[in-house]
Amino acid sequence: MHEGVAQVRYLDTSDVAAHLVGFVPSEDLTAGSTHKATQAIRLVKSTFRDEFKCLVKQVKSGIIIECPEATQNSILDLCGVVEQKLERLKKEPLAAKMVEEILAVSGAELRRWSKDGRIPTSGRAYFSQGRKQVGLFLYPPEAIRELSSRPDQIAQWRNQDRQPQH
Repeated sequence: MHEGVAQVRYLDTSDVAAHLVGFVPSEDLTAGSTHKATQAIRLVKSTFRDEFKCLVKQVKSGIIIECPEATQNSILDLCGVVEQKLERLKKEPLAAKMVEEILAVSGAELRRWSKDGRIPTSGRAYFSQGRKQVGLFLYPPEAIRELSSRPDQIAQWRNQDRQPQH
């Protein structure tokens, strides 16, 4: 058995002898964001296509990659590279739209809770819109994953916001 198999966390290498690798983005990897899942699928596809002549078949919520000309060891070696890239993707800060989707909150709620410190941020990203610089909050994926597992916290914040301020 190739030693790279033990390190595979996100890819399904159970059919690697048939030159097949499967990938379905996990909740752990994407934090529940469909955008992040799409990014992960693109990353896996492009990494395999850059290295081998591959056939990619779309399956329910993922892909199956067939590399008929590649050896089993070269596929497993590339799987190790892909796993590292996916791990980096998992740790990338989340944009506001992703967080809104993951937590099922409005943009106004997210901005308010970010500004008052209830939802931690991990910095800002800036881009130009004409002559204007636009800044967006970025969010730590671990904190958002943890918060998404506690919908009661979001409900509590909404109730607090409805209470009249004195």
